[in-house]
Amino acid sequence: MISCKNLQFSYKTRQIINDISLQFDEGHLYGILGPNGCGKTTLLKLLIGILKQNYGQVYIDEINLKKFSIRDIAKRLAMVNQINYIEFDYKVSEIIKMGRYSHINRFSNESEEDKQIVNDVINQLKLTKLKDRKFNHLSGGEQQKVIIARAIAQKTKILMLDEPTSHLDINFQLEFMNLFRTYVNKGLIVIVVLHDLNIAAQYCDKIILMNKGNIVDFGVIQNVLTKQNIQKIYGIDAVIRKNNFTNSIYITPIRINKSAPKIEKVHKDLKKIHLICGGGFGSEILIELKQYDVSVGIISVLDDDYTLANELDYKIISEAPFSPISEKSRQELEEILHKVALIILANIPFGNSNLLNLKSLVNVNEKIIIFEKDPIEKRDYTNGLATKIYNELKKKDNVRIVNNLKELIKIV
Repeated sequence: MISCKNLQFSYKTRQIINDISLQFDEGHLYGILGPNGCGKTTLLKLLIGILKQNYGQVYIDEINLKKFSIRDIAKRLAMVNQINYIEFDYKVSEIIKMGRYSHINRFSNESEEDKQIVNDVINQLKLTKLKDRKFNHLSGGEQQKVIIARAIAQKTKILMLDEPTSHLDINFQLEFMNLFRTYVNKGLIVIVVLHDLNIAAQYCDKIILMNKGNIVDFGVIQNVLTKQNIQKIYGIDAVIRKNNFTNSIYITPIRINKSAPKIEKVHKDLKKIHLICGGGFGSEILIELKQYDVSVGIISVLDDDYTLANELDYKIISEAPFSPISEKSRQELEEILHKVALIILANIPFGNSNLLNLKSLVNVNEKIIIFEKDPIEKRDYTNGLATKIYNELKKKDNVRIVNNLKELIKIV
């Protein structure tokens, strides 16, 4: 069991986590949902001890987390971050073996048991054919699978994952979620930060719904993912039906909540800007563009950036969850791109579902700013196709690369 009591955390003067008390029991898969910036990742980092709370306590089996060494915590808790960088080009088997380091004495090599555990994990996750390949030569989905394998090799009873399926193709999403359910059925506690309400509804036992550092609701799916809560948190109306194939609920957004407050524009003839973003990676840019005439897309209606863009009263080209980009949306995007004064490409990962957004920029002559925080190779989940298009785009005369938000806003 892992629990927290009266947990509070602030960064400088901003309160991130407000007096949260929770208990996670073995044999359950918990999903943490909420808008971008609501404190989901911060909560995970507090539970595992990466961040130190300002007030409150975290307990593992009723023992205060502060009493454990880093090595002891690693024997009990494993965490998979949203984006994982491996600086050196290790083999897959070497990376998975890193999960055993907390169990190996600093003056000895891995035991036969450690070797057997690593081999078992490789076999269970069907990584045998990849075990001798270099990590940085794998696809995005394969890399994520290896990082999860490393966490499983720690043999902990508690597994935490921060958006493990974000920007992956649907086959990888389902494979990972089925894998987590397998380990939950063996008695583990799995806590997952998710964006997709329908994935959460299908796989999770309980949902923690967060907003602005608070727990809005906590409990079983049917009691938490209600129309009232979805409207309250995401600002959208929704139809909720039972999925006869999975026996879970399925959420379909139907229209924008017209009662949501809108930000009034105060200038006439505003500069027109189009932002390509998604997954919350455009949130800091969206906020900085409030004084301009902004359009956003193509983007899923359940995306965090969609929610924020709607609150800011921006024009949005949207698609339903799990739906391919339609011809209508493609044409709308193409029309907008040739009417704006500036296009901004956020530091987003690319999968097959959003690759058209990148392709659409190739034949555009309007000014383009690429906001590049991370190398494209680390954000490419298309087996190199996105990288090829992206690098060709960077060679164009109308394209400028920036690496920080301050520089971006100065150019805008």
